[in-house]
Amino acid sequence: MDQHTNKRYTNMMKIPKSSEGSNKALYFYRKQNVQNCKVTFIDGSVYWQKMFFNDKFLSIKAEPNTLYLDEQCTILAKVTRKQKIQECKRLGLI
Repeated sequence: MDQHTNKRYTNMMKIPKSSEGSNKALYFYRKQNVQNCKVTFIDGSVYWQKMFFNDKFLSIKAEPNTLYLDEQCTILAKVTRKQKIQECKRLGLI
């Protein structure tokens, strides 16, 4: 019985185990599902942040401190993320 269970592959989703590089498999699975990120501030304003994919280090990060007005991230907003947070603090919303 032990020999049968040791040889049987029970990974239903066919995602490699940690010894087979699961971080890499999950990264490429998430990469196709991640898009630019919608940012809604407490004052109700809506902006977008561009997402960057680093295939070498298997990481997904947002562009720091830069906001865009459209979902494709082509129109740059006149304010930065840091300025918008300071503005919300100044209004007493945070």
